[in-house]
Amino acid sequence: MLQAYAPDINKALGVFIPLIVVNCIILGRAEAFANKNTVIDSAFDGIGMGLGFTLALACMGAIREFFGTGCLLGFTIIPDFSIGFFNLPPGGFFVFGVLIAIMQAATKGRALKAKGFSCGLCPMYNSCNTAEANEEVEAEKAAKTAAAV
Repeated sequence: MLQAYAPDINKALGVFIPLIVVNCIILGRAEAFANKNTVIDSAFDGIGMGLGFTLALACMGAIREFFGTGCLLGFTIIPDFSIGFFNLPPGGFFVFGVLIAIMQAATKGRALKAKGFSCGLCPMYNSCNTAEANEEVEAEKAAKTAAAV
């Protein structure tokens, strides 16, 4: 909207708007975790998330640099090799999607089915009207009950 209705302000702010948005997402996630856990758990979660993001970004950057230029850390690995697509923003989304697919294949989908992850933990659960979400939570509860018996 800023780009459409206030192009001068958008040009002046430049990259700062996306940086602020990403910062808010990361801080919001950290606050949500810290709100329900102890200080020590929250500190370890913050360290783990920071290391995880760093590893993911380094991996994505290395893949994009290698396929985009044929170099890695400034050293030429394959001379005269370049797939320009990887140097563009869509190349980043492509690499991100491939890495997610690899993680899902490696964990057989367990990465998204972590213990305690369900709609029932959401503060908006009671006001949520999606039948699929409610059915999913009820199915999880029934499975846990059956497993306990």
